[in-house]
Amino acid sequence: MSDVQLLDKNQLIEVLSQTKTATAIHIGEDALIQMANQAMLTIWDKDQSVIGKTLEDALPELKGQPFAQMFKKVWMEGITISGIDTAADLNVNGEIRTFYFDFEYRAIKNEFNQTICILHTATDVTERVINRQLMEEYYSKEVALEREQALNEELAASNEELNAVNEELSQSQEELLAMNESLERRVEARVQELSASESKYREISDELAAINEEMAASNEELVLTHEHLKNTFDELEDKEIALRLAIEAANFGTWHIDSQSRALITSVRLRELFGFDAAHEITIEEALGQVTEEYRAYVAEKLENALNGNGDYDVSYPVIGYKDKKTRWLRAVGNLKADKSGEFSSFTGVVMDISMIKKDEQRKNDFIAMVSHELKTPLTSLSGYIQVLQRKAIVFQDKFVNSSLEMAAKQVKKMTGMINGFLNVSRLESGKIVLNLSHFSLTDLIAVVVEESRMMETSHHIEFQGCAHTPVYADYDKIGNVIVNLLSNAVKYAPVDKNIKVTCTIINQMVQVSVRDHGIGINTKDINKLFDRYYRVENDSQVSGFGIGLYLSAEIIARHNGTIWVESEFGDGATFYFNLPLHKQSI
Repeated sequence: MSDVQLLDKNQLIEVLSQTKTATAIHIGEDALIQMANQAMLTIWDKDQSVIGKTLEDALPELKGQPFAQMFKKVWMEGITISGIDTAADLNVNGEIRTFYFDFEYRAIKNEFNQTICILHTATDVTERVINRQLMEEYYSKEVALEREQALNEELAASNEELNAVNEELSQSQEELLAMNESLERRVEARVQELSASESKYREISDELAAINEEMAASNEELVLTHEHLKNTFDELEDKEIALRLAIEAANFGTWHIDSQSRALITSVRLRELFGFDAAHEITIEEALGQVTEEYRAYVAEKLENALNGNGDYDVSYPVIGYKDKKTRWLRAVGNLKADKSGEFSSFTGVVMDISMIKKDEQRKNDFIAMVSHELKTPLTSLSGYIQVLQRKAIVFQDKFVNSSLEMAAKQVKKMTGMINGFLNVSRLESGKIVLNLSHFSLTDLIAVVVEESRMMETSHHIEFQGCAHTPVYADYDKIGNVIVNLLSNAVKYAPVDKNIKVTCTIINQMVQVSVRDHGIGINTKDINKLFDRYYRVENDSQVSGFGIGLYLSAEIIARHNGTIWVESEFGDGATFYFNLPLHKQSI
């Protein structure tokens, strides 16, 4: 019997912790982290506090990436999944960055062929991948240069062919002149011979006729050649003129961007729209510099995505003229065009002045604000009269009257909410909405709103699961309006199942609120448009509204540096989420 002793479980984990290869051990479908050595924690930019958490809880940025599904497949099927040069977006020092890894997820089984854990190893190969990408980019530029050289050679060859055609035309003209001279000499000789003999005169006439026919045929062929060349050039010129006239008539500015060099070529009208001199050649950076600050990052991101082939380019934004300091609203529409090899090569488009359209929208918003404001006064009086009648009706204990007045009060409150919604939309689009920020507990605010909703919506059961400590720095009334709107929608779109659940959790220094109903749900095609202004879902649910509640909620949350979204399957209810940053200052 040998004196060598087998390592126990703790010793094996200690050995794995010491290895320089990034190593972790997970269990379960959710990839619960049992062990991670320092090399792996360095890759994740985490410490030992992630031990005992699921992979998505420890690294929430992996949500939407394929790794959680890979872990689940390895655990369920007892297989090994590996990858080379695999991209992963990780949160390092508070910034989402893309890294590349060679990795392996290996199922470790017991003697009964059951998976007991997953061995996770990874090697950071980001530098290798980036170097290869740089080489590929360098190769692409070389190919583009060779293509340009080939095009120049083709142009040179075309010029040579045109020169050859011109030389042939010149030679034909010289030949015609020589033929004319020869004809003149022959005619002169024949005339001299005519004086000697009439028969010789007839022969000369016949010969002259044949020569004339030959000359006419040659001239006709030459004229046809000239006309063909002239028509070809005229067609090209007409098409170019028609395109230029169409653009000028529409008063559009045009641009062209090379996707490799990022060189910008612009028309005079475009430079005028951005407030530059007509002769001043501008760069992309100079153009973006005239976009107002609140839109600049958005326009730059849309432009970059379009140049990389990641979406359409159709954006509207205000600019301040470089010289005239005049504010204009512009709409830019662009298209990325691929070359014959399939690689994106150029980005072209037009810019139009939509300042008048924006002014019309402002007039419409001003009108809505005025009408909404005027409607609030009679509604306030009506609400007061109803409250007085309700107090008097209590004395007579008439159930019908009390019920009718209660319904009337609800309808007045509903109409007041709609008018306030229109006013807020008008203020929002006019840039006049103001946030009255203060310190408060979001859990306390939700509890107040839920209690009020329970009193107003007695037909539904609203359950609230709160958080212990949720200090925020926000507009109390406007965040309250967001919660009221989400609860109101949950009640309206869940007429059968009366259970509504409101939860509050803290994730990565953000307090996240969710409102879950079990109603009709939302189609996939509607989810991305649900928070657009005046958007209404088309269904058979006969629910009234103008499509401004969710739009206002999204804008309010965005102005608080938060996010709002929805998850739903049609026929299986919906869950609306929003989050807000936690505030460090104690409430």
